[in-house]
Amino acid sequence: MKVIIIKKYDKYDVNQIVEINDGFAKNFLIKKGYAQPVNKQTLANLERVKQNLQEDYQNEIAKAKALKEEIEMLTLNFHLKSNGNIVHGSITNKAIERELLKHNIKIGAHALEKHSYNTFGRHYINVKLHPEVTAILLIEIFEEK
Repeated sequence: MKVIIIKKYDKYDVNQIVEINDGFAKNFLIKKGYAQPVNKQTLANLERVKQNLQEDYQNEIAKAKALKEEIEMLTLNFHLKSNGNIVHGSITNKAIERELLKHNIKIGAHALEKHSYNTFGRHYINVKLHPEVTAILLIEIFEEK
């Protein structure tokens, strides 16, 4: 029997059409709400769902690209204390995230590449906004006088 998986179950992915034995399909997958039998109506519904998912995916990419442009126009400045050649403290992902929030840009700390920066100068950070979109953020760390 052919069924359309509508909820993730074991090795089956959502919106996947699979052929399985009748008993398992009727007595478990369909009964528990993991699948629907394949017919004209469910196939039409599956196509509609796939089209909506594709549109949503394209919208996410467009939003991520717009955010990428905003991030790449910024330069964040930070100051650290030092004693000669020894730097005291570091700039963490949380500090970068807070500074981005001041510019109305919200990202998760997991989107940033490295965890802390403790050297003076320019640092280019990869910010993963989407699996297909990565922005490059410039931060500059200066010595506090």
